Amino acid sequence: MTPDLPEKVLQSVDESRRSFLSKLILGSAFAAPSVASFSMSGLAVGEAFAQCANMTFLACSNQTSPNCSLIANRVTETNFNGCSYAGRNFHGFILSNNCFEGTDFAGANLSHSDLSCDNLIGANLPGANLNGAILENAILTDANLAGANLNNANLIGANLQYATLTGANLHGANLQGADLTGAILTGANNSQGANLTNVTWSGTTCPDGTDSDSNGGTCIGHLTPV
Repeated sequence: MTPDLPEKVLQSVDESRRSFLSKLILGSAFAAPSVASFSMSGLAVGEAFAQCANMTFLACSNQTSPNCSLIANRVTETNFNGCSYAGRNFHGFILSNNCFEGTDFAGANLSHSDLSCDNLIGANLPGANLNGAILENAILTDANLAGANLNNANLIGANLQYATLTGANLHGANLQGADLTGAILTGANNSQGANLTNVTWSGTTCPDGTDSDSNGGTCIGHLTPV
């Protein structure tokens, strides 16, 4: 975060709310009840969630009771950890900045949904339709994406450490800056059409079954499934 960012954000809110927001941005205070009642009106989204991954973890750490009654097509800062939505249709839903740790989305339709900045650690997404979905800066560590359709998905900056992407469709996916440490991409299709700029390869199982460490620290040149 740039040094002058807090000042820019504080300029956009009234004086009565500046002290709390200043502490929130600087990471010295976070209380779930206060945030729930604290109006963010007037804030630019890009400024308020400049450190979205950190905001997600802070929010998740303060949410202890999962709410599985997901009925709205726009929801944020809610705990859905461990819920089951297998086969459900969430096409085009706005679900950013939420907690989905260990949540079951097997075979679900999440095409063109916004899952940016979500905590999806250990989430179950085999066969899920994520065509055109936004997963920018999402945390997908240990997530199961086997056979998932990630065609044209936005995975910029996503954390995919130790995620399973066996047989996934990555055609046109944007993985710029994504972390694929320990990820399994065996048989991942059309990965040659993905944007792999600045991807972190370390102990990654490439689509052709080889190890990135044995390929000079990359899967480039080993993207064709066996």
